Amino acid sequence: MGMGVAMKEQVMERVSSIEWLSQQLHAKTANYEQLGVVSSGNVPINWEDRCGAIAALPEPEQKALVSLLVWGDHRENTADYKALHDYLSRLLYAALEPEVKRKTFDLMTFCEKVAKMELFYYLRPFLVDMYTLKGKLHFVGLLDDVSAKSYENKYMWLSHMARQCLSDVKDEIEFYIDEYRRNSYKA
Repeated sequence: MGMGVAMKEQVMERVSSIEWLSQQLHAKTANYEQLGVVSSGNVPINWEDRCGAIAALPEPEQKALVSLLVWGDHRENTADYKALHDYLSRLLYAALEPEVKRKTFDLMTFCEKVAKMELFYYLRPFLVDMYTLKGKLHFVGLLDDVSAKSYENKYMWLSHMARQCLSDVKDEIEFYIDEYRRNSYKA
């Protein structure tokens, strides 16, 4: 007996859109969606459809983040990492530049370091609680520009902004992929 529409929707609700994308995009993954295809006449969603979902995302930062999340390649030398890092850096700079009266360091470099720090820990959430603010700032070289106390008092809002931006991009990805999933199951 084929998988009914109600059952498909229940399965869709249990699996996040990013987890759904990850299915069949890794080596030797099981394809459970083909069960019942013969009797129902439906064509199963395959890895090409899932790649199409990524390609259908409207913004480059969405494509970059979903690629990092799905394939798990968090190295700094990938095109997706660079695209997302540059996007975050530009956003942070646009917010910081009008706020700073006296420029005692290069603001763009500062924003690039903040973006690097927040992107690194966003992709590796298990590390967040293992390091102090001073350790995180040292890791990306921000202690060359400001002390940990100064960062906490004057610039911590940039970290919050970067995390919120990444969270918003992920929410947008979930929305568009969920829409794609629903439309592909209807077809």
